[in-house]
Amino acid sequence: MADEPLLDLNTLIKRSTIDLDGTRYELFSPDELSVLASHRFSVWARRIEVLNKRDDEDDAVELDALIGKAARAALVDMPDEVFDTLTGAHRAAVTDVFIGLLLRKQLAVVGATVRAAGVQPTGATSSPGSSDIMAATRDGGWLKRLRRWFGRI
Repeated sequence: MADEPLLDLNTLIKRSTIDLDGTRYELFSPDELSVLASHRFSVWARRIEVLNKRDDEDDAVELDALIGKAARAALVDMPDEVFDTLTGAHRAAVTDVFIGLLLRKQLAVVGATVRAAGVQPTGATSSPGSSDIMAATRDGGWLKRLRRWFGRI
């Protein structure tokens, strides 16, 4: 296991794509987002989750606008006239897929952090002689925080 890297970083950007009426459009890669843009998507994702649980007309208008904003920001070079033809369901699908890509990347970082801390999937530590304090049940840490931030995992 010592030969296995904690993180597999790549400077080569690989973008996922979507097809719309036979034309392929790219989504930004989570690796190419700035810290601010990544944070912005996290905030939007949490707000979308909250609004999805409500049944108010004003919330529905805000939800539609927010999903449109997130979908627009996730797409690389889709012309405005093409984007305007997308239905709310199309925009929601683009937003969900992109947020899923962000979550996958962030979970990889969480996994690397857990491995670096020497915690095994069972919650045990990698050092057999650890103290009783370390044997206490963990409160969830990063994974719990991710669940709170994104409300999707």
